[in-house]
Amino acid sequence: MEERTAGRGFLILSIAGILGKILSALYVPFLKGILGPGGYGIYAVGYDIFIFLIAVSSLGAQPAVTKVVTELRVLGNGKDALRAMKVARKYLALMGGALTIIFVLLSVPIAKIFNADKSALSFKFLAPAIFLAAILAAYRGYMQGIEDMKSLAISQVLEQLFNVILSLVFAFLLLKASNKDLAWGSAGGTIGTSLGAIVAIVYILYIYEKRNYEDEANDITTTKKKVSEKKILKKLVIYGLPITIVAAMQNFAGIVDALTVGNRLIFAGFTDVDKDIYYGYLNQYKTMIYVPLTIITALGTSIFPRIIQAFIERNRKDLRRQMSYAFRLTYIISIPSAFGLAILSKEIYGFLFNDTFKYELLMFGSGVLILMSITTIQNVILQGINKMYLIMVTAGLGLIAKLLCNYFLVGIININIMGAVIGNFLAFGIPAVINHIKLQKTFKIKIPIIKQSIVPLISSIVMSFTIIFIRIPLFRLFSILGVEGRLVTAIGTMILMAIGGVVYLVVMVYFGGIRKIDLDMVSPRLYTLMPRGIRKQLG
Repeated sequence: MEERTAGRGFLILSIAGILGKILSALYVPFLKGILGPGGYGIYAVGYDIFIFLIAVSSLGAQPAVTKVVTELRVLGNGKDALRAMKVARKYLALMGGALTIIFVLLSVPIAKIFNADKSALSFKFLAPAIFLAAILAAYRGYMQGIEDMKSLAISQVLEQLFNVILSLVFAFLLLKASNKDLAWGSAGGTIGTSLGAIVAIVYILYIYEKRNYEDEANDITTTKKKVSEKKILKKLVIYGLPITIVAAMQNFAGIVDALTVGNRLIFAGFTDVDKDIYYGYLNQYKTMIYVPLTIITALGTSIFPRIIQAFIERNRKDLRRQMSYAFRLTYIISIPSAFGLAILSKEIYGFLFNDTFKYELLMFGSGVLILMSITTIQNVILQGINKMYLIMVTAGLGLIAKLLCNYFLVGIININIMGAVIGNFLAFGIPAVINHIKLQKTFKIKIPIIKQSIVPLISSIVMSFTIIFIRIPLFRLFSILGVEGRLVTAIGTMILMAIGGVVYLVVMVYFGGIRKIDLDMVSPRLYTLMPRGIRKQLG
C-alpha cells in the first residue's frame, strides 16, 4: 500500500478530530455558563480521573488490537484478524464491566482521596462509559488495522456530537431539578459521554454489516493455518499490557493535577471554592491545547499500521520514510499552532469563554503543544517497533518531574496553577529528548529535529508578526464603527487566524517547507485548490 493511503487516512481523521475538538471547545463555555466556574471545576476533576480509567481500559487496547490485526492480515490471515477483534471485544467487555462496577462502588472514597467530594456523583454517571469505551476500543482497533479510516472518523464525530448536545441538556435539566445543586448539575454534564458512546457503537455495527467485514476477511485470507484463540489472546496481552501501561502513564498527568493542584492551592491560601474555580481554568487551557493536538493524533493513527507492516517485513527504508514523513508533518502543524494560540490567547478566551482571566496559561503554555506532538509521534513509532518499555521509562521520568513541579510551584500563591503548566513542559520534554536519542541509535541515523523545524519556525514567526501588526488596527476599526462584544471578538479572531494561516502557507511554500509531493500524500485535490501563484511556486 502506498504512503498516499496513510496520508488520506490522516486527512480524514484530522477533519474528524478537528470537528470533535471544536465541539469540545464550544461545549466548555456553554457548560460553564450552565454550571458556573465552580460547577465546571467539579466536573473537570471528575473527567480527568475518568480519562485515566479510559486509558487503563481502552486507550492501550485499541493499538494492541490494531497491531494483532495488522500482523495477521500482512501474513494473509484475514479470518483470524477478524477473530482477534472478537476475542478482544469479549475480554475488554469483561474488564470494562468490572472497572465500571468498581468505579461506582468506590466513587465516594475516590472523591475524598482527590479532595473533591462533590465529584462523586459525576464518577457514578461516568462509570458506564468505561464499559462502552472498552467495546469501542475493540471495534476501532480493527477499523484502524484494516485502514477503514472513514468509518472510524465518522464514529468519532457522531460520538462527540451526541456527547456534547446531550451533556448540555442533562446538565441543565439536573441542575434545575436539584434546585441548583452543583454536584447534580456537574453529574448531568457527564451523561452524554455514555450516550455518545452508544451512538458510536450502533453506527459501527451498521458499518460492520454494510461493509460485510466477515466476507471481506474471508476474501483476503490466503493461508489455511488457523491461529488458536489462546495464541491470539496471548498476543493481545503481550502487546496490550505494555501499551496500556504506557497509555495510563501518558494520561496520569491529569491524575497528578487532580491529586496535587487542589491541595496545593488550599496550602497556598485559596478557599475551597477558589480551588474548584482555578481547576476549571486549568481545564480550559488543556481543552485548547488538545484541539491542534488532535491532528497529530490523527497522523499517528494513520501511520501506525504502516509502521507495523514495515517492521514485520523488516523494511528499514520504509520505516525511515514513514518516520521522516511523520516528523515533518508534526513540525508543520504543531509549531504554527503553538504560535497562533500564544499570540491570540486573549482573543480566543474572550470569544470562547467570555472571560480573559488566566489567558496567560495559554499564552505561555502553548509551547508544550510542540513537545506533546513530538512525543505522540515518537510513541507511535516506538510502539510499532515493540519498544514499549522505553516509553514507560521515559513517561515515568516525565511524570515524576511533573509531580515535583506541581507540588512545589502550585503551592506558591503567585504561581498557583501556572505551576501545573510548567510541570507539563517537564512531563513531555524529558521523554521527547530521551526518545529522540534512542530512535537515532535504533535506526542508526541522525534525525534532523532542528533542521526540519527551521522553516516552520521562520514561517510561524512571520505569521505572528503579521497578526500582531494587523490586530490593533482591526479591532480599532471595530471600535470606530461602534461594534463591540463577544461576537465581534470572535469575528476579528477568525479573520486574524485566516490571514495568519495564509501568510504561514505562503512563507512555507516560498522556503520549500511544503512541496507538491507533501500535498499529494494527503490528497491530490489540495494542490488544485491552491491559488495559481502558490501552485507555480510549488512546481
